[in-house]
Amino acid sequence: EYKSYLREMSQSYPDASNLVTSSAGVFVDNASSTSEKDVDEGISMKDIVKQLPQYDNKLYSIQLNAPKPKPIKNFYEDSDKPDYYGDEYHGRIERSEVKRVLGTSDGNYIVRESVTQIGKYSLSFVFNGEIKHYIIEYKNGKHCIGGKEFDSIYSLCLDGLISLHVQKEAGDYLNKVITMRRMAKGKAPDAPSLETCPIGDSVKDDDVETDGVRLRPKRNKPVRQTFRVSAMFESQVQNLEKTHRFEVHTYFGFPFCSFCKNYMWGLTQQGFKCGDCGFDVHHQCKPEVSASCKPNKRFVTKVFGVDLTTLVLLNSTDNIPSFMHKVIKVLESRGLETEGMYRVNGNFDEVRLYKEQIDSNANPNILVNVDTYVLCSLLKQFLRELPMPLVTYDTYQDFLDAKDAAELDDKIGGMKEAIKKLPESHFHSLKAIILHLCRVQSNSVKNQMTAENLSIVFGPTVFRPETMTTESMVISMSHQKIAVKFLIEHGWRIFR
Repeated sequence: EYKSYLREMSQSYPDASNLVTSSAGVFVDNASSTSEKDVDEGISMKDIVKQLPQYDNKLYSIQLNAPKPKPIKNFYEDSDKPDYYGDEYHGRIERSEVKRVLGTSDGNYIVRESVTQIGKYSLSFVFNGEIKHYIIEYKNGKHCIGGKEFDSIYSLCLDGLISLHVQKEAGDYLNKVITMRRMAKGKAPDAPSLETCPIGDSVKDDDVETDGVRLRPKRNKPVRQTFRVSAMFESQVQNLEKTHRFEVHTYFGFPFCSFCKNYMWGLTQQGFKCGDCGFDVHHQCKPEVSASCKPNKRFVTKVFGVDLTTLVLLNSTDNIPSFMHKVIKVLESRGLETEGMYRVNGNFDEVRLYKEQIDSNANPNILVNVDTYVLCSLLKQFLRELPMPLVTYDTYQDFLDAKDAAELDDKIGGMKEAIKKLPESHFHSLKAIILHLCRVQSNSVKNQMTAENLSIVFGPTVFRPETMTTESMVISMSHQKIAVKFLIEHGWRIFR
């Protein structure tokens, strides 16, 4: 039973897969690697269970006790009833009639058409003796409320009842847990309440009062990296801090919050999962999580299209992504005199093939014998597909302003100040690219790639505004080209 329990824990919760037993000092990679011999030689169940993550199933017990949906059937035929609703559909009825039909038993529910807006439908159910009303929709074969989708009205109603029940029974408990976690991390103890840590946006009905219950999770916006270099050449990779890349997630089985160690209630979209490290959090706990993401190759399965900080933390050489370092090294060893490098595109099929191999974690030595034009195309495509460009959105204008200064020293000083504002991974990567282009330009007699030509190629790649219209594109490209040209011409002085 003990080994079966460990195996289940290791599969369900990543934290439980790394156990160090105190009595024997044995590192157990996963539950299946624990043999009967290990148990016989002094590794007691008590010792190992002590080191298992302490997850609290209190909220799971509360969820089990939530009211169960009970449809109130309509025994009268309604010719206007949509095909996707069943006997719980009661047509167009007034609020006073809804109260009579539903009664006072928790979980009773019906679906009805709005009296004031034809074609709008509402779910009405009883919770804690009160009637709740929510607008619902049917899209692509799913019953929708806000951003959540369900296969049936029953599941939708059950999810809402669970959310309301947990909010009612465990609001104070969750607030205390979050407060304790904040204090443990040295933060102020004033934790937000369950109500101010919304589960989602309230859903309003046009002809009823708003209940203010939040049934769907808010979509998180991308968070930019917060680390800044304070001194150009003193920052090291180990100092990198990365924010989590949280996305709304639907869990199966028994999900637990990695922050508060409590069960994540609900049937769908119960919380957020970091796409880079797998960290799971409740909606309430997400604002409390610090910028402490440690990317894991189990979740980050490619190179192209991944942000620089994640790549540097996963696999770096000289503080830049190993892929970028390898390409630059190979090009500078044998390609600097290749005519039209970076201007001439590599063979499309070869570029696609090598990109797929790189994304599949193929041996990096495959790049050693790759055609120079293909290598250049791979590096350009890597930079173009960065989620956050090499010159970040919030420093974009600083670079463009610096190039417009009247005096050369002021231009260089402005560029240096703008560079200092970059996140550390972007600073080192920009430095590597610009100094590489300086070396390419120094061989322009043979490769025909002057600073002017290189800036035409790399302007839109290195600089990319957050928003761009068709009209502003031409003007932006002109400014981007001038900025990159200046960086190449004065790169050694700027990055000195």
